[in-house]
Amino acid sequence: MISIEVLSRGNDLIGEGPLWSASEQALYWIDIACKRLYRQGPAEAHSESWPLLDYPGCLAEIAPGRLAVAMGEGVHQVELPFGTVELLRSSPARRDATRFNDGKVDPRGRFWVGTMQNNFGACAEVSVNRFDGALYRFDSGKRVDIIEEEVGIPNTLAWSPNRKRFYFGDSLKACICMYDFDEDSGDIRNKRMFYAAREYGIPDGSAIDVDGCLWNARWDGGAILRIRPDGQIDRVLSLPIPRPTSCAFGGPDLKTLFVTSARNGLTPGQLAEFPLSGSVLAIYGVATGIPVPPMKLTGA
Repeated sequence: MISIEVLSRGNDLIGEGPLWSASEQALYWIDIACKRLYRQGPAEAHSESWPLLDYPGCLAEIAPGRLAVAMGEGVHQVELPFGTVELLRSSPARRDATRFNDGKVDPRGRFWVGTMQNNFGACAEVSVNRFDGALYRFDSGKRVDIIEEEVGIPNTLAWSPNRKRFYFGDSLKACICMYDFDEDSGDIRNKRMFYAAREYGIPDGSAIDVDGCLWNARWDGGAILRIRPDGQIDRVLSLPIPRPTSCAFGGPDLKTLFVTSARNGLTPGQLAEFPLSGSVLAIYGVATGIPVPPMKLTGA
């Protein structure tokens, strides 16, 4: 039986990047707009939080209490509980006025991160209308590769359980593509469309389950879609939030689907109708996820 609970009733402007730490049995996530990192265990009543130096895009675990955060000029290491920050990897030269967005660690520990037009202006948020972003791959050493360019809003990075497929979405194009993936080299090829219907809003972040199905958060669709490997929807989870942003499987058995959300851009009427906007939800009884590896560092 499916049930939905509130893990953290918050006011995240753009809650994003949910990351389950199996070693800590806790969920990490970020508020991009507020430049903040959060942590909370399912049995804990309140979350801990730390300020960040710049707009964060996504998270990866390095080791217990050590996180990789893509923000500013590259990938930084954040040491907890004090929140000390150290630059680990600088990104290659990229277009001006871009920031990091969604990212995920691949089966070999390489951190894949996308960039996009920076939509946070000096006085107000600006609309994203340019394909100035790119997809980067940070390996275990110092190497950083540009995998794809002319990206609008990068979202949905996931690998199939057999490690043969890679999924990557562009919210500005409202589509998710799939590629053949070479686990040894980290190369992708044979790009083709996976899912592009607009019936349920705009594709945002995703998680993948043991059956190879993609669970995709739908911005302005108020739902999570379960999309089979053949690109067909076989389940729609309606949520009490109009702007779910991403999701991640967690819990001791990876059977809990954690969902982050945003309240940014919602009208007072919408916020009154959906008071849980900006909260983190925990959904039980839907599927079992696969572990997300830590970011691998040479010598770590």
